[in-house]
Amino acid sequence: MFRKMKVFLIAFGIMTNIGVHNVNAAEKKQVILISFDGMRNDLTKKFVKEGKLPHIKKLMKQGTSATRSRTITPSLTAPSHAAIATGARPRETGFVSNQWHEEGTKLTNKNNAFKQELDVSPIWKEARKSGKTTATIIFPGANPKTGEQADYTIFYGDTWAQSKLEELNFIPAQGWEFEETSYSEPQEAKFNIDLEKMDETSYHMLAIDSTDDHRLNYDSFVLSTDKVVDETDAKISGNMWGSMPVKVKDGEYAGYYFKLKSSGESLSQIKMYRTAVTSGSIQGPRGFSEDIHKKFGFFPVQDDTKALVNGWITRKEYEEVSTRFTDWVSDVSIYIKQEYKPDLLMYYAPQIDHEQHEFLLEDPRQPGYTEKKAEENNEYIEWSYKVADSMVGQMMRKLKANDQLFVVSDHGMEPAHTTIEPNKILLDEGYLKLTDDGKVDVKESKAYAVASGSSANIYVNLEDREKGGQLKEKEYIKTKSELIKLFKDYEVPVSKEKETVEFYVDELFDRFSNDKLTGDFISKAVGELNTYAIKDEVKPFEKIIETSKNRMAKHENFGDLLILTGEGFIVGQGHKKVTHPAEELGTHGGDPNREALRPVFFAMGSGIKKGNLIHSVTNLDVAPTLYHCLAIKAPKFVEGQNLKGIFQK
Repeated sequence: MFRKMKVFLIAFGIMTNIGVHNVNAAEKKQVILISFDGMRNDLTKKFVKEGKLPHIKKLMKQGTSATRSRTITPSLTAPSHAAIATGARPRETGFVSNQWHEEGTKLTNKNNAFKQELDVSPIWKEARKSGKTTATIIFPGANPKTGEQADYTIFYGDTWAQSKLEELNFIPAQGWEFEETSYSEPQEAKFNIDLEKMDETSYHMLAIDSTDDHRLNYDSFVLSTDKVVDETDAKISGNMWGSMPVKVKDGEYAGYYFKLKSSGESLSQIKMYRTAVTSGSIQGPRGFSEDIHKKFGFFPVQDDTKALVNGWITRKEYEEVSTRFTDWVSDVSIYIKQEYKPDLLMYYAPQIDHEQHEFLLEDPRQPGYTEKKAEENNEYIEWSYKVADSMVGQMMRKLKANDQLFVVSDHGMEPAHTTIEPNKILLDEGYLKLTDDGKVDVKESKAYAVASGSSANIYVNLEDREKGGQLKEKEYIKTKSELIKLFKDYEVPVSKEKETVEFYVDELFDRFSNDKLTGDFISKAVGELNTYAIKDEVKPFEKIIETSKNRMAKHENFGDLLILTGEGFIVGQGHKKVTHPAEELGTHGGDPNREALRPVFFAMGSGIKKGNLIHSVTNLDVAPTLYHCLAIKAPKFVEGQNLKGIFQK
């Protein structure tokens, strides 16, 4: 009897183990893509070589990476992410820039790409049609307010109030209900937040002395809306951050983080910094939004450069604000992967792009440049790459045997030293007219520029195409021809500073010593040295594309001309001065073949070659490769190619 039972148990155990093995073997495959806005290919490889990005180093070792990937023209966030999501160029997606003028509206009308719908279907929509489950977290082009997106979608919501350093005027507390003992008379302060399109909301701060040390020592604080202290209120002490949910209309979850800032022990020396009041836009099955909010709280603010510049917060606190956002995105993405198990998960992080726009200081021509300042700013940028590396590591630890992970970026970033205003050029040459109060006179103007990064679309005021358009076809053609010559020949003075020449000489020697002296760089460096050592003027506009004659730029959202600047120039939207020092230190949007504008491409996981390098990769190739991973036929509008070279045979 016992022997029969033993045999049965052994047989049952074998069958059970076989069953478990088969379940694991057939475990659902998930394809994950992380996009890091602005992540430079050259800087990433440099930081990896220096041992500063251990998770990306591991990713490269265990997977495939591109040596010189390339983005599209223009090399901007919205068009490039549209290319990643669809495999198509702006002529198909309609995302021709980060902002553009819409045909049929008045000449100065501008559309924000991040609030528009793609003209062709992104992969998260196409995959749904094929029965796959998809999820996107703040991925550009996946805004639920433009229509249904993935099965599970989270995007930027609204900013209900801007950040502020609140003045706190403490007085003896009255009308509070609380249980904590205070060894000094409790104090209170009040401040108001004027929420966008809502009534002003009052907040009350209670200060408690929780230490029986016979001193005025207020060390415990409660933030409340009703003076009744309960679990809905925010309680902090010392150097802590607090968070406060905010009720807003339309059922959205909003909130802000805050921190007390003191210059002494007295309550009269305390102020309170609070972040902007922000919310997220969440779309999914019933209960999804509530689940995310319950587990992760409200959608936090992305960053706060204004607070750092104004001295409201320290650099460390600024990084805490930014890291809180990336942690939220990373944690939510991992949770969705594990809990909702989408076949395709795509998420995004903006911190690298933001830091480089603000702090990329590499060129002596840039405003405020010193070697010491450049070193300091480089630490800020390095920090943002480490944040990205941490996010990669968090997802890598959650990958299962059948999963595939792709890490990409939309473009790189290059230093900007000068802002150039094409609308001022148009104004000076008579193509743009202003009213008496300084606004653009749409009826009298022949052309208008809409800028973004190192590019601008020039729209000619054609009759019957533009609202109030005044140029007939013959004059329209003539005006276009004149504008092409104007921007092609236009020159601006150069600053003949010794540091600029030294910069390119040092770069030549540095690249020579590190075996990075390519023909492209030699040509560029010699040209720059010739310009800045000999010439008095430089041509800022590197490319002038007549879109009607360029098959890559045939879409009604494009301007009649697309102009791209050379290195160091960023295009402004004003019309006061032709040139002035760059307000942003980093820029992109120019020629995607420039080294600093090259994005990254990494892949690892099931069926992907390890320690493998590929060379010819563009952002257009990402979507068709994802289609292959999902075993879905790519739509006809896809222009990129499946990257067969990354897969094991």
